[in-house]
Amino acid sequence: MAKRAVVIGTGAGGLTASAALAQEGFEVIALERAKQLGGFLNPFARRHYHFDPGVHYVGQAAPGESLHRVLRRVGLDAQELFCPMDPDGFDVVRFPDFELRIPVGLDRFRDRIVGLFPADQREIDAFIQKLSSLHALINGRGRDLRRLRGLPIAALWYTRTFGELLAQSFTNPRVAAVFAAQCGDYGLPPSKAPAILGVAVFLHFIDGSYFPRGGSGSLRDALVERGRAHGAVYRRKAEVARINVDGQRVTGVTLADGERIDADVVISAVDPKLTYGQFLPSSALPSSMVRKVAKTQASVGSICVFLGLERDLRDHGMGAFNVWDYPSWDIESAFGPALAGRLPDDFAFFLSPNSLKDDTGSMAPAGCSTLEVVTLAPFAPFAKWADSKSMKRPAEYEAFKDEVGDKLLAAVERRWPGLVGDVAVKDVSTPVTNIHFAGAVDGAIYGPAALPEQFALRAYKPKGPLEGLYHAGAGVMGPGVVPCLASGVMAAKLAVKEQRERRVSFFARPRLAAS
Repeated sequence: MAKRAVVIGTGAGGLTASAALAQEGFEVIALERAKQLGGFLNPFARRHYHFDPGVHYVGQAAPGESLHRVLRRVGLDAQELFCPMDPDGFDVVRFPDFELRIPVGLDRFRDRIVGLFPADQREIDAFIQKLSSLHALINGRGRDLRRLRGLPIAALWYTRTFGELLAQSFTNPRVAAVFAAQCGDYGLPPSKAPAILGVAVFLHFIDGSYFPRGGSGSLRDALVERGRAHGAVYRRKAEVARINVDGQRVTGVTLADGERIDADVVISAVDPKLTYGQFLPSSALPSSMVRKVAKTQASVGSICVFLGLERDLRDHGMGAFNVWDYPSWDIESAFGPALAGRLPDDFAFFLSPNSLKDDTGSMAPAGCSTLEVVTLAPFAPFAKWADSKSMKRPAEYEAFKDEVGDKLLAAVERRWPGLVGDVAVKDVSTPVTNIHFAGAVDGAIYGPAALPEQFALRAYKPKGPLEGLYHAGAGVMGPGVVPCLASGVMAAKLAVKEQRERRVSFFARPRLAAS
């Protein structure tokens, strides 16, 4: 009889876990509390404009690279699913009176930044050399950064922040700011992020950046189809109330409506705060896990303005690239308000013209474009509306949301005059939106914050403390689409291995002779 696995959550990690287990012959039931599958991979549409709340780009999609290898494990080809972004500048970094396009290739990037900061060439070259020493290894390990700890240079970067590494490496703070400008990809300023994370994210994209062909829904649908082809069942509006336990072994789950689903394996691909703080009684967990859950800090939330524009943004300076735009050279100050629980006076923002990155032309009507304007935001100003129903929230919330969205667009207008116009569609999301659609704890977009005390070896393990329990998602391998996809494959691999070992152990037991 086939082993049964329940997967809680159908975000990136849950979908790869489901497909990988089904491929191995498990009877898989994937449970999603929302109306649609996918978590942050779930797109939405407004009047023929298609938007992607959680995917703006990925790296490592070429043959042999980490994303390509992860998707091959579930029978998918990353080259078919993703299209390349502008190789001459997939990320555009902007500070006051300054712009740098980050190109594909570490050597090209070096030449470009040295051209802008020639007096700092010696320090730049020394830092680039350090990056080069880790480049091949990180790519070869699929960003499983725990394996790098034994290397002298990597061990040093585990024990300090990215800010400390940059301050040691550069006399000119503006050069340091350029290297740190992509820190919105993990939601922490340089002073809070592990140095190894800042380095790894930079290297993750430098060999080429990609966007899901047709939008994030195409990636979600491909993963679901792979699971279904091997018999996996996906259930929507199926909210888990608890994970059932017998002694030190999980036995399945109970849904909010009282339905019980028995299982040999449970992979929880949701925030660890839910897995270990809500689904399981503390009496079933080691005291160390109870303490860990209590101390876990969530990452920041986000505010996003989704725009459908009746204009081609290529006529207004945009293309198949992202923009990181900061109001000052002080990146720390850009994160300060969100980390302190308040909204800023001026916004740092991320511009993502997703319809221009997609080569299918299906995300906006002909001659039109989509634009997503994202800024990091705290949960606190929105917390009082967290329990209100989506689409039925109080007028006070709607007014506040619109006010914040308008302020964000005003910042875009100041620094990109005339970019936004001919608006056909406008929608605004907040941290409470993230809670409703993706089950994000405190509206966090990156799961647990990737602080040094919560990252890599100190993150949650893919194998849980109970027999048959596994974990996937940002809490395991860190923030971002690719680590989450990889975490599901890792959890499934462990589950398959351990279930096979249990079966071998069972049949190897001595049998009593028949009387």
